[in-house]
Amino acid sequence: MKQISKTLLFVLLTATAGLGYSQNNLNKTDDFARISLTPVVADQVEEFPESAYSLLSNKMQEIVVNNGLGGNSYSPRFLITVNLNVISKDVIPGPPTMIAMSIDATFYIVDYMSKTVFSKKTISFKAVGTNPNKAYIDGIRKINASSPEYKSFVEDGKKKIITFYNDRCDFILQDAKALVSQKKYQEAIFQLTGVPEVCKECYMKATEAIGPIFKSYQDDLCNRNLAAAKAIWISNPNSNGANGVAGLLAEILPDAGCYGEAQKLIKEIRGKVLADETRNWNFQMKQWDDNVSLEKQRINAYREVGVAYGNHQPTNTYHFRGWLW
Repeated sequence: MKQISKTLLFVLLTATAGLGYSQNNLNKTDDFARISLTPVVADQVEEFPESAYSLLSNKMQEIVVNNGLGGNSYSPRFLITVNLNVISKDVIPGPPTMIAMSIDATFYIVDYMSKTVFSKKTISFKAVGTNPNKAYIDGIRKINASSPEYKSFVEDGKKKIITFYNDRCDFILQDAKALVSQKKYQEAIFQLTGVPEVCKECYMKATEAIGPIFKSYQDDLCNRNLAAAKAIWISNPNSNGANGVAGLLAEILPDAGCYGEAQKLIKEIRGKVLADETRNWNFQMKQWDDNVSLEKQRINAYREVGVAYGNHQPTNTYHFRGWLW
């Protein structure tokens, strides 16, 4: 299988604050745009050329962009993929000798985790070239990514993804609760922040559930970082030690239970460095910005945790044979 590095990753994570919408208002383009889809070009037939992979990737990109998607995805679950099936292959006498193929390109929108197909569309085209490689390239170039057929295919898939979240919302919340019981706070937040805003009821439940999970995460991170910072400072009560603890203390947010204790350590370090080395330790812990909505800052912090978790996951290899084609 092609590694994810050979795919084009696209996802729209737009979130318009204060926008009023009802659950499953599927007539809104903005609502559709909040669904995250990742195009994946999987392995095709054995003689499929590398240059054709690149061209097919570009076509997948066009389909995604033409339907309102863009950006970067992390640990994607919902995919758009395509399989090329050669229906016939003929040799046309020359000169020059030509290869003519009839190809069916079947596009899928799937949930890779549950192996569920949400939408499927097959487009047929002719391909001609002086060799199979050139024939494939000729055929792929004929894929019209602006065709209304692709628009309806993508919108149908998005509708079913919305239904998926609404129908499985309680399971998503329970899975997150199970992760919290294992102290896998970041993974739980990652799962909950993946609920699209268009699924209003589930999104609100997920956001509400994230609050206490994020607080537990903050407290756990604070205790671990503070303990590590104290150990470093005890071993190196000088400017080197001060610089060593800065990164640990900077991750501690104002709502964390040990924030006050961390502030005391900072005061001690600053005083020691100033007294012994006549240098200023320019360091401040994180603060909530009084000029920005506290709730908005917290939601951004939730997302930062989810994105950070997703970005540190191993590269995915996707296997479609046996369940999709």
